[in-house]
Amino acid sequence: MSAKLASPRDLFLQLLAQMLWTERMLAFEVLPQLHKQVKSESLAALVEEHLGETHQHVARVESAFRAFGAEPASGRHAAAAGAKDQHEELASKISDPMLADFFHAGAAMQTEQLEIAGYGLLLELLDALNRDEVARLLEENCKDERNTLERLRKLSLDLKP
Repeated sequence: MSAKLASPRDLFLQLLAQMLWTERMLAFEVLPQLHKQVKSESLAALVEEHLGETHQHVARVESAFRAFGAEPASGRHAAAAGAKDQHEELASKISDPMLADFFHAGAAMQTEQLEIAGYGLLLELLDALNRDEVARLLEENCKDERNTLERLRKLSLDLKP
């Protein structure tokens, strides 16, 4: 049985581990695969740019762990894993490349929203923990996620079937 989470710090580190798992999954698996799959040049460029940002997100989350005197550790994020599985299942059934790109953009928007919510919760905990230096790291990640979400929204209008 896993240890109980008895403090805001404990909860923060558990949620941070889930965010690290998510960012690593995106950086080393999902986004590289997605970049190969998409046909739209503008979507491919956005995925490639966000891949670079996501590598920075991993580094910032790892830095947040170290700021708490903890080794970076990842813990499976069930919602992110489920979103990935659902995306793969549905994407494999779409035969039209333009429809697939529209779907990829929508799935990416769902993931961005999941990440924004996760960072929001972490930032609320950091406020309670009075850890502004760590908050600045995670605010950068959240800012990137919001920016990518907005760009995906605009791009999806061009991809709409």
